[in-house]
Amino acid sequence: MIRFILSLLTALSLEAIEHTSNISLKYNSYNHYSNEIIIQGDTKLQLQNDIFTTAITLEYLYSDEYKERRYIILNELYFSKAYEDYDLIFGKTIKYWGELEGFNIADIYNQKNYLLDPFNKGAKLGSLGFNITRYIDEDSIEFGLKFYEENLKYPSQNSPYYPFLIGYDNELQLSNSLYLPSVYLAYSFITEDSFDSETKIILYHGYDNKRYFKLNNKGNLSQYAYRINKLLVLSNIIYNDTIFKYELSYTDVISDKKMSDYAQISLGLEKTLYDLAGTNISFYLEYYKYLYMQKNMIQNVDISEIYDNDIFLAFRVDFQDTEDSELKSGILYDLGKSERVFKIEIKSRIIDNFVLNSEYLQIISKDNTLLSNIGDSSRFNVGITYTF
Repeated sequence: MIRFILSLLTALSLEAIEHTSNISLKYNSYNHYSNEIIIQGDTKLQLQNDIFTTAITLEYLYSDEYKERRYIILNELYFSKAYEDYDLIFGKTIKYWGELEGFNIADIYNQKNYLLDPFNKGAKLGSLGFNITRYIDEDSIEFGLKFYEENLKYPSQNSPYYPFLIGYDNELQLSNSLYLPSVYLAYSFITEDSFDSETKIILYHGYDNKRYFKLNNKGNLSQYAYRINKLLVLSNIIYNDTIFKYELSYTDVISDKKMSDYAQISLGLEKTLYDLAGTNISFYLEYYKYLYMQKNMIQNVDISEIYDNDIFLAFRVDFQDTEDSELKSGILYDLGKSERVFKIEIKSRIIDNFVLNSEYLQIISKDNTLLSNIGDSSRFNVGITYTF
């Protein structure tokens, strides 16, 4: 072990180090809970030599009001090696599988960081695994393996981010061993005929990121993970300056006789108007749907199923100024239950390396269940981010 550490330190001393850090000071105001001041940030290091590249991401959060929103985590730590036609990566990584703006049904490799923000799809937890990618011209084939499943931590019941109506135990129950790995095979290809498109097809075998919750002996909820075979297809097609997007998945549940097989469909389009009164304006329209194969089995079990028979409408305004000012706004509307989630974000650089940002989120939901404590709520935050 000592020899390994000395060898690693010697290798690191020969490396070129790239460093990026972000630190934000924010004030969060909630309509039903105590307001808070948070410090949030991340530090990313990339160390490179002639043998390999190492990437490290450290994330931290501190709330003056909610104790569970205080942590420092090593969210990424991986080693990579590039050959002429191959890439090898080993360690804790975050992957992004998806095409749509609002929600990605294909993004199943990592679990969400609910302690940070359940409404931010980029708030994810790194997963420990291995993958090798073979490049064939502009196409690629990737084989990957995830070593184990992460337990999900949720905020406490006095927090504005607590999603349940009853108690929750941070205990992960599984249909099989925690360390039984998940594997996937992904093929990505590009077409350049009458239209341009990028498509990824993924075959996945292992634990699904979708979990359901059941009562344990203490009368509290515990999360339960089951194994599946899953087919994922995600693609974007560019035609006449409009981007058409879709994500499709079919899940065959192989380790839980009570859980129904299911399919998920999401369709979207993106249109950008350039140089409109000195701005670029992008419009988004998306639709999400769940389909269950066995009607007499378990359904509607995951809190992510807010994206079921939902429409997402959004726009983004890039002001094309020296401050990189941007305005984003969107609404998620449930066609069956009339639930709505509205969000607006504004950011602008005030001086070098300092960005002022603000956000307003409004949730209207009157169909509370054991798995939904969302209700009618809102939050507003304003903050400043320093990048160095």
